[in-house]
Formats: sequence, structure tokens, C-alpha cells
Amino acid sequence: MDYDYLSRIRANLTLYSKKKTSNLLDGGFRSIFRGRSLDFDDLREYTYGDNVRDIDWKSSSKTGKTLVRRYIAERKHNILLVGDAGLKMVADTDAGEPKEKLAVLTLGSLAYLANRHGDDFALLMNRGQGMDFSFFKSGGVHFERIVRRYETSVGKPTGKNVGDLLDYVADNFRRRMLIFVVTDMEGASHIDERLLKKLTVQSDVLFLTISDAYLTGEQSYDVERQDYEPDFLQQSKRLSRLEHKERQARKEEFLAICKRYEATHTEIRKEDEVVDRIVELMDEHKGA
Repeated sequence: MDYDYLSRIRANLTLYSKKKTSNLLDGGFRSIFRGRSLDFDDLREYTYGDNVRDIDWKSSSKTGKTLVRRYIAERKHNILLVGDAGLKMVADTDAGEPKEKLAVLTLGSLAYLANRHGDDFALLMNRGQGMDFSFFKSGGVHFERIVRRYETSVGKPTGKNVGDLLDYVADNFRRRMLIFVVTDMEGASHIDERLLKKLTVQSDVLFLTISDAYLTGEQSYDVERQDYEPDFLQQSKRLSRLEHKERQARKEEFLAICKRYEATHTEIRKEDEVVDRIVELMDEHKGA
């Protein structure tokens, strides 16, 4: 296993002020999250990703449905990391840094924080022609596997977009969660008001978008066509103005939907912004 990303994630979060990162996931969220404790709460039907140890076999045999026990835990969260792993992620940001690298560092930093807080966390990403889901667990081995899993998949062609992933979450997950979505603005364009409304009924949703390079002004390379854009397009001042205007309009539309349903958003352009943006995002969400 290549431990480059893992060591960089740990180094970034260790060097950063511990006061700002150690309690990022403590309290302050709208949802009442459930986890394992001695305080039994209730029973609900089994859903994909639940721990089989929580199945109440006696109650299941009486009802004819597979039921799991739920326990109240004040501090422990269920954290779902949704990673956009499409081919577009091999492009650059508008600051000239690889989107792939920033996406892995961002998702890995979130997993590291969740693990350090003792939370159960899982990864859902688009992979090949479908989607890939890891079960909710905690621990260092689980953290390393998730980072490695995402690292080896990001930038590969996929048949699903991040909107498809979140649709699956809204239709199949019944647990309350903190949902962190690592994508870009193209991915965010697949998230409409209907979908965000369904997600925020019982979960907190936070978006971390990796910025994208502009078509105009520099030598732009199309990762799908695997060729450079024509010079007349890159050097057009009129096209540049239109591109900036259109991108700003898309961003404002997405932020308006987020505000309506109390989801929060931040944008990452460079590696040295990753931890700062995560801290700012969590502070903003706690105060929402």
C-alpha cells in the first residue's frame, strides 16, 4: 500500500492547531445521532450497512421482518463520506493543482477526523458502471482502507454521477447521519432541490467542492477528449467573460438551494486550504 496520502493527511492535521480540530465533531448538530451504547432506544427494520450484531432475532421472528436494535449515543455519529470519483477529477483546479490529489486529501482528512473522534464512518463512491459502499465501522485499519479505496478509484470513468449516489442514499438509508459530499461544481449541478430536501429530512449534509480550471486564459486540456482546446476558444475575451458569468450563476443557484435546506458548502482550490476549509465548514454548520 502507498502511504503517501495517509502520511500527508496525518501531518496536515497534526501540524494544525489541535484546539481547532480535536472537537470538530462534538455536539452542535441538528440531528440526534445514534450509535452503540448501553441505552436501548427502539427497533427498526434492517437496512443495508447495519451491523448484524444489532439484529434482534427474537423480535424479527415474531414480526417476519429483520429488525435491529437502536441505541442512543450522545457524542457518536454515523458519518457517510460520498466521494465523486469520475474521470473529470483528473483535471486541475483554477489554482493549477490536481483535483484528484485535493479530493483524496479532503476525503481522507474527514475520515481521519471521524476516526479520531471515535465515530462510525463509511464511504460511498461511483466506481465503474455502478457504486461502491463500505460498511459503517471505525478504527485505523478502516480509515486506511477507505483512503486507499478512494485513491485507486478517483479519476476513473464511471457510469454514475454524485446525484445518483445521493439518490441512492435518500432512498435506502434510514439512519441519521452526517453526510460529507466531496465533488466539484459539475457534480453539484446534479443535486436539485427535490433531492436535497429528501436528504435533509433526517441527516446533516455538507458539501466540499473542488474548484475547476477555466476553459479560457490558459492552455486547457479536455480530459474526456484527451486533447487541448483550440486556441481561438482559450484566447477569446468574450468567451472568458461569459464563462465566468455562467459559473458564478451556477454557484449562486446551488448555494441558494443549500441555504434553503440548511446544508453547508465550501470550495477548495489548493492543498494548503484543505484543513482550513474543513474547519470553517464545520463551524458554519454548527452555527446554521
